[in-house]
Amino acid sequence: MQIQQVEFVGLRTPLPAPAVFSWGVAHERNVGLVRVRLTDGTEGWGETSVTFPLWSLEERAATVAGIAPLLSSKTLDSPEDIPTLIAELRRGTDRLRLLWSHAAISAALGGIEMALWDALGKVLEQPVWKLLSRGNVVPDPVPLYAVGFGGTRDEIARKSKTLLDEGFAAVKVRVGFDPDDDERLVETVSNAIGGGLLADANMGWDRDAAANMTTRLNAYGLGWLEEPLSRDDNDGLRELRSLASMPLAAGENCYSEEELVGLAKSETVDVLMPDLARVGGLTAAIAGARAALERGQAYSTHHYASDIGFSAMLALCTVVGKPAPILRDVSSWPIREEILTDPVVINAGTAEPYDGPGLSAVPRDDVMQEYRVL
Repeated sequence: MQIQQVEFVGLRTPLPAPAVFSWGVAHERNVGLVRVRLTDGTEGWGETSVTFPLWSLEERAATVAGIAPLLSSKTLDSPEDIPTLIAELRRGTDRLRLLWSHAAISAALGGIEMALWDALGKVLEQPVWKLLSRGNVVPDPVPLYAVGFGGTRDEIARKSKTLLDEGFAAVKVRVGFDPDDDERLVETVSNAIGGGLLADANMGWDRDAAANMTTRLNAYGLGWLEEPLSRDDNDGLRELRSLASMPLAAGENCYSEEELVGLAKSETVDVLMPDLARVGGLTAAIAGARAALERGQAYSTHHYASDIGFSAMLALCTVVGKPAPILRDVSSWPIREEILTDPVVINAGTAEPYDGPGLSAVPRDDVMQEYRVL
């Protein structure tokens, strides 16, 4: 089989309420999909990471279009072909990473690699997790933590309690804003639920602020404190780890297998968070997760987008095994579930990998047409 076409599909939707992060506010939300079409007509779909900034959708469309010719007429017949193809793409784009963008190219490759796996799974009529594990694993339900709900502190606390009662293993709140407001939020939610609380600073603190806030938040028994510093500040993370009574988590902003595995080897975090789109695909994310487990660390795969990427997260966890709870966005954003003809089922705060051919059910054409901007 040969690769006939690689196409980017960019969707954009308004948000019912703004999403607020330490790095900015989003009033709209993107979905960046990659479609690979083979010579027999088989289509495979993958998803890249284009949450923020909003114009990353236009950038990713250009990056995928620039990379696509490198795959023209390449052979895709077996699981061994995909790492070879991705390695060729990396070699073909290495010199562009500094000229264009390291993150853009790796995230484009992540979406392309997912689409290749999806296409191959459909050709071979096998779920991708079976291809990656050679059929040597039995799927278990993957535990989830909930994120993406807002409101006042009391509203967030009540919603957190409801989500835990529904079976979610944990809930995550965003910090990295005003120090006093951050602590009051953590205190309010912690008092309401008693345990199962995670906090994410989205790299919003410098070293002094991170040290101050970590010391202040130590009292609340957090399941982890995520991205308190820039994830490439290994010295700062190492110093912070000595102050923290809670685990530290990072890794979603690693943009190559080498960076991700290097973060695990540095032993500066307790929970590694591979983002399979940003890091370059399933293969790189699996290598990072395994490197973490080998060192006694936990891993929690990351992808903040639609259920196409979420299905890939579930496949990764099935192949590697023993995940910490993984991200489930519960914000009011219907396209997340509506994108698939056979939606992912969330059952008592867990989900299971797609058992049909490929990574997920096929996308709905009507949904893509309604929201397509690129």
